[in-house]
Amino acid sequence: MRKLAACLSIALVLISIGCNSREVDDSGTTAKVKAKFVGDDQVSALKIAVSTSNGVVTLTGTVPTEVERDEAERDAASTDGVTRVVNNVVIDPNSIGATNAEAKANDKLHQIGNQVAQGATDDGIKAKIASKLLVAGVSGVKIDVSQGQVTLSGSVGDARKKTEAEALASDTDGVKNVSDHLSVGN
Repeated sequence: MRKLAACLSIALVLISIGCNSREVDDSGTTAKVKAKFVGDDQVSALKIAVSTSNGVVTLTGTVPTEVERDEAERDAASTDGVTRVVNNVVIDPNSIGATNAEAKANDKLHQIGNQVAQGATDDGIKAKIASKLLVAGVSGVKIDVSQGQVTLSGSVGDARKKTEAEALASDTDGVKNVSDHLSVGN
């Protein structure tokens, strides 16, 4: 009876060691796959999760292109210890990944540059109109400019000043349209 109990104990220990050894192997395989992703400029290591169970690697995450999804699968499949790859990576062209990060960053910079240029243009138009009104002696005018669209509001002394304010604004470079909301009187 003691021999049987000892044999069962030894068998349980060996099975336990074998299971722990497989877990260590799987952890090492996961680490190797992630390391390959880091070294591959076509794969975003941050966008693709890797898990390994009994040598089967499962990839999950979202990338912008099929190229990136397929490259991740090739990297995983060529890693020592991988017996099979389950590729559950989703393709979303609007996401950012290794294959489009530079293009997305350049698009965003271009968009910001356009917004800054438009803001600078609108501020310049506003400053030009304010200067013209000051020189003409027209006061009490609030000027708003958005994408070249000018809105004049406030109160001027008489109808002539109202007409002059609108004409000065309309005759300013970059102005596309003038909306006159000026009132006459104090």
